[in-house]
Amino acid sequence: MSVISISIVCDGSSDLCISDLIQSVTDSTFPDQAFRISAAREVIPAHGALGNRLSKAYRAYEPQIIVCHRDSEGISIADRKAEIDQASASANIPIPVVPAVPVRMIESWLLTNAHAIRCAADNRNGAVVLNLPRTKDIEQLKNPKELLFTVLKTASNLPPLRLKNFNEHRARSRVASFIEDFRDLRTLPSYKEFENLLIAAISAHLT
Repeated sequence: MSVISISIVCDGSSDLCISDLIQSVTDSTFPDQAFRISAAREVIPAHGALGNRLSKAYRAYEPQIIVCHRDSEGISIADRKAEIDQASASANIPIPVVPAVPVRMIESWLLTNAHAIRCAADNRNGAVVLNLPRTKDIEQLKNPKELLFTVLKTASNLPPLRLKNFNEHRARSRVASFIEDFRDLRTLPSYKEFENLLIAAISAHLT
């Protein structure tokens, strides 16, 4: 069986949690297919034009698929996707470039699963109320990153002195790896579109 190589191009190292989401898609949808998922670290963090970064990632890793993550950050998802498509076309990338564009930032995708947040905060069996937003409201949040950091600290349930040493950045990077139930995440249109596009790209490669 040949291995399908997927390379990730994103703007910063904190966005690499998307690798766990990609892995969950491949594991659940293509359980009998082998994948190699790698970050194109030569182009992370972002420096230079997106087309050049995609080209470098393609040359360095020779993947069959590139996942290009970009937060919308106030720009419409359609415009971000068009930006990725144009950059891919201008760089003559001969493989699928799958856009992954959360509304505002990727932390919005990580706010859908309380159990994963508790695990990432090293308090798997915690019971403290997290006050997570309703799933249908998540994509309207102005600053999902700030909220996720607050929720992770709450989930840790650490006393004030120990909370000062809590590493919310490390915890944030772990949330996606603990998501086991994707039902709520799949109700977010931006995530569902990414998942559908990734599945379509893999399926096309296999045919």
